Parts: sequence; structure tokens; C-alpha cells
Amino acid sequence: MKTVVIDKKDVALVFENNAIKVEQQSIPFRFIDLLILNHRINLNTHNILKLTQENISVLIVSHNNENLSLITSANTKNAEIKLAQYNSHTRNLEFAKYFIAQKIDTHTKQLAVHKITISQENEQQQLKNATSIDTIMGIEGSFARKYFTEYFLLLPSSMHQSKRSKQPPLDPVNAIMSFWYSLYHNIITIKLISHGYEPSLGYLHAPFRSHNALASDILELFRADINQAVIHLFKNNIVTMEDFTKKGGVYLKFEGRKKIWSYFVALIDALKPKLDTQLAYLKKKIYE
Repeated sequence: MKTVVIDKKDVALVFENNAIKVEQQSIPFRFIDLLILNHRINLNTHNILKLTQENISVLIVSHNNENLSLITSANTKNAEIKLAQYNSHTRNLEFAKYFIAQKIDTHTKQLAVHKITISQENEQQQLKNATSIDTIMGIEGSFARKYFTEYFLLLPSSMHQSKRSKQPPLDPVNAIMSFWYSLYHNIITIKLISHGYEPSLGYLHAPFRSHNALASDILELFRADINQAVIHLFKNNIVTMEDFTKKGGVYLKFEGRKKIWSYFVALIDALKPKLDTQLAYLKKKIYE
């Protein structure tokens, strides 16, 4: 996915000759699949339509990173895969076990890179024997507590409270972790839509209102990769305490956010082959 980030305040995008012009830079449409914008960018509806006609999705990020809005083409694709997806939902336990088994394995291996060993055999055996989604979620929750006990030891103690917190995040590590999870969840949603899937119909996560449950299912396969990238930011002092503000929760400031966009775009690029492979595998499982 070719991703372009324009995180500036109160600027207008100019569209000319199949390209976006912002200040002194021109970016041809052919180099963009996803356009990530600051919520204070001026973008009119005519230009939004032009972007979606070019199959360019737009992700708008609020000032505190809490609210994200996704704009993508309304064209429906591959109705047959949606039908197969609906029919495969009778096997949701099988799919749910796959997502969590993979999540446990990738998180175990991610800690192993740092010479930290945790066992996954017990959880994997429990998964095989699980007979309900609630049981699977309980296994995942138990493993997550074990994982994060070790994970936070890899990060500067001044930047976290040694536990996972969200809605709101209570420390800088959790702030970036939640922000990047949310961003990548939207990237998965875009990929699902472009391949013809119904992103709201999940197997592990229950469909609920506007929640794209299938994107949440697939995100489980990538959380360890995101966690590893977060370690890099803090261990290399790419962000510091001055890059965050505390208002109800802890959030990345605008100036701090600009520091990490290049790292997130690099992460998207690095994960593209894995995401493509997982979507191909999901399609194969759906049609079984």
C-alpha cells in the first residue's frame, strides 16, 4: 500500500494534472493508495470524490489521535466472497482459534527476539479444546497479561505504568501503541474492502454497530509486529516525555506525531507481504 501522510494545519490541497499539490510538493495519484490527513487540512467534497474515483482512500486523524475517519469508494466488489464469508460464519470457532493461536505464537516469538522466554504450550492446548468464543477470549486475556508483564520490561520505566491501558491510554507507551493499532485497523479495513470482504462480519470479535470486527480479527495477527516497532521508538529516544500531553488520558502531541509518521509508513510497507498472505489464506479458508 502506497501511503502518503500530510500532517499539516490549515493548509489547502490543490488538485492539478492527476496530482495533489501541497505547498511546494506535488504527489501524483499513481503514487497514492492511502492518504492520511490532519483534520485541519482543507479538502472539499469535489476533491474527495476525485480521490475515491482514483481508488485512493482517505484517513483523517483528529488532533488527539482518538478519532479516525475513513473515506473510501462506495463501489461494491466481489459479492461472491461476501456470500461465502456469510456462509463460513457457521465455522466461526475454527477461525477464532486460528487468530488467537497465531497471536500467541507471534507474541511469544517477539519476546524471544529479546531473549525473553515464555511458554505457549498450555494456551495452545487449551485453544484446541475450547468450545466457545468466550473460552477463547479468556485464554487470550490470560496470555496477554503474561505477555505484557515481560513486554514492559523492555521499555524505559519512566514511559509506562507496566500494564496495558486504553480508552484512555495512561502513559506514553500505551498512547502510541493504541494510536498505531487504530491506524493499522483502518489499513486492514481498506484492504478488506478492496478485496470484496465485509469488514464488519468477524469470527472472533462479534459484529456490533459500526465496528469492523473482521479487521479486528486480523489485527490480532499484527499486534506483535506493532509492539516491536513501538519498542524501537522509545529505546532510540525518537519520542520523549515532552512529546505527550495529559488531558484525561495521555496523548501524543501534534509535534510528536510528526516525528513518528515515517516509522509508521515504513512499518506498513514491511507488513504488506504478511497482510497479503493472511488475506489470501483467509479467502482459502472461507471457500473450504
